Amino acid sequence: MFQRMSEKPSAILIPLILAVSMLTVTGFSVAGLSLLRIIDYNKAISQAGLIRGGLQRMVKLELAGIQTESDRLTIDEFILRLRSGPTRFDTRKFDALDASIQNLHDTVLAWRNGQTENDRIRLIQDSESLWQLTNDIAFDFTASSTLSRQTFIWGIIISGLGVMLSGFAVYVSKFLIQDKVEVEASFDTMTGALRRDRFLDRLEAFILAKGKNEYIGVVMMDLDHFKRINDGYGHDAGDRVLAAVSGALKSLLRSDDAFGRLGGEEFAVAIRSKDPRAARLFAERARAAVESLRLERLPIMTVSAGVVLTRINEKPLEVLKRADSFLYAAKAAGRNRVRSE
Repeated sequence: MFQRMSEKPSAILIPLILAVSMLTVTGFSVAGLSLLRIIDYNKAISQAGLIRGGLQRMVKLELAGIQTESDRLTIDEFILRLRSGPTRFDTRKFDALDASIQNLHDTVLAWRNGQTENDRIRLIQDSESLWQLTNDIAFDFTASSTLSRQTFIWGIIISGLGVMLSGFAVYVSKFLIQDKVEVEASFDTMTGALRRDRFLDRLEAFILAKGKNEYIGVVMMDLDHFKRINDGYGHDAGDRVLAAVSGALKSLLRSDDAFGRLGGEEFAVAIRSKDPRAARLFAERARAAVESLRLERLPIMTVSAGVVLTRINEKPLEVLKRADSFLYAAKAAGRNRVRSE
């Protein structure tokens, strides 16, 4: 997956950014809806509290002989508001509430007409029953409000996580894109070799970091008669040859060797070793590896190479110039051979 991301970051990062963006939107939506429900539930709890307070006041006034028509109308209004609030509850409780308030109205009328002890007791019992029913509904609203508060917190957490992941995805995408740009600036896309300027930088770093009893060998290689491939078989065939040759050369490299494409069909390798013969031995193996390549419907390819060892305080371009002179000597000697100091 990481290789795919480095090659084409958008293939992974765009879906990832979309996914975390959806996560963020979902979190904010959940939090927003939960907040609206909390507000509705709190209003309903307040209405239920007003009903309970109104009941207590109405019963006290009725028992004191004071008629309370306005209080009954107020309670009816509160109940109507309560029913028009959150609707996720079982409507049977609201139906029971309606029936209970109607029963209380009838009890109030009976109390006014008779004012017997039984009427008084019934008034107290019916009001207590209605008070308890209203209290149960308020308790349900309170429980639901608590659940909505928890959902609200989770919504905030999810949205916060989405924001963090979105930022992380953007950061990673920026990092990968920069890394991809750097890779494309450093390496030849067809062969995977360092570009000429980056190879020169690596060679200069090798020269500056050269240790005691260490040798830095430079091998310059050029494909023999490569123009015949492009002219006779086409540039696509030429690209196949370059890719195959670079693959063969890279298979011989060590992890700390530098491999570059200097231009066209010309390659170079910089090798650090305690053995002054290491670069020459690599060149001979590279020549044999290229000669052994077999590409369908294409002729056998060969390579000529020139090998030198760097000198004290020598510049990279000076090293390449000397190596190129030995490469020219290999060409002049008949190609498919190595020449060195």
